[in-house]
Amino acid sequence: METKSSIYAVRTTIGQEKGVTDLITTAVIGETDVWECPFCSEEFASKKATLEHMGSCKKKKKAGEPKLISTNPLLGRVKAILVPETLRGYVFLETLEFRDVEIAISGVPHVRGRVGGKVSFEEIDKFLVPKPAAEGISTGDVVEIISGPFKGERAKVARVDAAKEELILELLDSPHTIPIRVHADFAKIVEKAKREEEVEVSAETRGMAEEGGLDDDSFWAHD
Repeated sequence: METKSSIYAVRTTIGQEKGVTDLITTAVIGETDVWECPFCSEEFASKKATLEHMGSCKKKKKAGEPKLISTNPLLGRVKAILVPETLRGYVFLETLEFRDVEIAISGVPHVRGRVGGKVSFEEIDKFLVPKPAAEGISTGDVVEIISGPFKGERAKVARVDAAKEELILELLDSPHTIPIRVHADFAKIVEKAKREEEVEVSAETRGMAEEGGLDDDSFWAHD
């Protein structure tokens, strides 16, 4: 029966998540078993390689068996390593036991500690699904184009095509309002559009303040 694995979280220095992951990966799969020739004590990475060497070893004796010097305790035990782009300072390990995490992070620079307890798949599921490129961008927002032939230009969002993750933009510095289509990944929000509801509420509350209709302790009175 296959042993069920669990997910554990490790805290890292912010910005060092990938470096920590690379070192843990090396500890998991980069180190192999070490076998020794019983005749000359030369070391090999497998029993097969040791046996092949023993056949032609200059110090060969009548009998002898390959000797297992050390094994990689993590080999086959760490199932996955997750580094979420949207959650800085954390690395997640899927392992068979918590002690595997202790072994994997031992001596690794920029590890700030482990988080107690297990992490459920539901808790990290949101980090596995890519965030839509157009999310957070609305009609009327002002964006800066960061790639392509119009790189560096500022534009107003005329329409958002969420299905294709594209924006229909109108360049602000262009004498002609010719719409251009740009992928949302190539646009960075510079200024959010002020919604009509916000304008109406702001005007109404200012009027009430002028007429003395708001208390001094009201939030809107200090807007």
